[in-house]
Amino acid sequence: MNTSNYKDEFNQLNKIVKSYNLNPLKDSLLFANASKSKLPNLDNIPQYHNIVGLINFRLNDLEKSILHFEKAINLNPNFYSAYYNLGLLFFKTENLKKSYSFLNKAITIKQDYKLARNKLIEILSFYEPKDGEDNFITDMHKKIKQVPIRINFSKKITDQQIVNYFKNCKKIIRKDIEDISYNKVQIYRTKSINLNCERHKAIFFKYNSIPKYCFECYKVVIESKNFYDLLKMTLIFDHVTYFQNFNRKNMIDKKLKTDIFKSIIYCQSLEEVYQVEKETKNILTVYFDNQISIESKRGCHEYALKYPEYKKIFKNKSDMMSMPNKWIDNEIEYDLENSKDGTENLGVSHDTRKGISLNNFLIINNWFNDQKIFL
Repeated sequence: MNTSNYKDEFNQLNKIVKSYNLNPLKDSLLFANASKSKLPNLDNIPQYHNIVGLINFRLNDLEKSILHFEKAINLNPNFYSAYYNLGLLFFKTENLKKSYSFLNKAITIKQDYKLARNKLIEILSFYEPKDGEDNFITDMHKKIKQVPIRINFSKKITDQQIVNYFKNCKKIIRKDIEDISYNKVQIYRTKSINLNCERHKAIFFKYNSIPKYCFECYKVVIESKNFYDLLKMTLIFDHVTYFQNFNRKNMIDKKLKTDIFKSIIYCQSLEEVYQVEKETKNILTVYFDNQISIESKRGCHEYALKYPEYKKIFKNKSDMMSMPNKWIDNEIEYDLENSKDGTENLGVSHDTRKGISLNNFLIINNWFNDQKIFL
């Protein structure tokens, strides 16, 4: 249908998008529904259904969200943004096959669609496409996985072994694609538990209160002495079986004047974090000397800046900062505003597949560029 003469409708659509970006989600949904009652021709505009689909998606009303994204596609079969959003939606469920399929459709329609390309790269860390599902991204992913690592993980790893391995990975990539830019800078491997950090940090930044969950979130923080040791830790996290039982992350922390090369293991109790710290120290003696720093902490860096007592942990839990009772009201208010039924959206956690991935290599390539070391 020709919508070129829908001036009032597109002006109203811009107001809906603005509301989505600035207001509580439920308020935005009410505004979008009222707008369609006032201007029924909004129902003929795919962008309208796309934004309403996004609002419902973020409210965790997946059924309504799917209906709106599908309506957008019915109105315009080449509306790649709706395919992309369906890919994001199904990534939040157990159906990675559908997520991959919709993202693949988006880049088939728009080959330079960077958002869909990047999400496809991320999904390949969790999902192995079946025969007939391949594209140029999965081809690159498979080639990266086939690069021989030639590292013995029962003894110390040399810097040169690390450099040689990643040089070989880059040679493979450079043969087929020119643009190897990527939008991620942290390698995050998941195992079963969804930490739901996006929700928790949103609550913190809105109310200056730490969510209840985060008072039981502990981590073992490993600070490597240099960049090459961080690279070793990324491979150790992937190849040493013990670490595969936990959510874990490798990153270059740039919050201070000097870069800090961090690897983090997430734990679910005070007892667990002390046990993991002990096991980690024993394991890493094989690979590093005593210059590596290993310390147990609680929660996120941002929380500790605001509340310095929060990060301190003690074997006697009663000595630690506890959550003020009034903070729970902030969580209730946030969830009422940001979910259809007023409850926390836990979502699904996908287990990361073992081995190097295109996602991991591109992040590591970003690190090399950041450190001004060129493979």
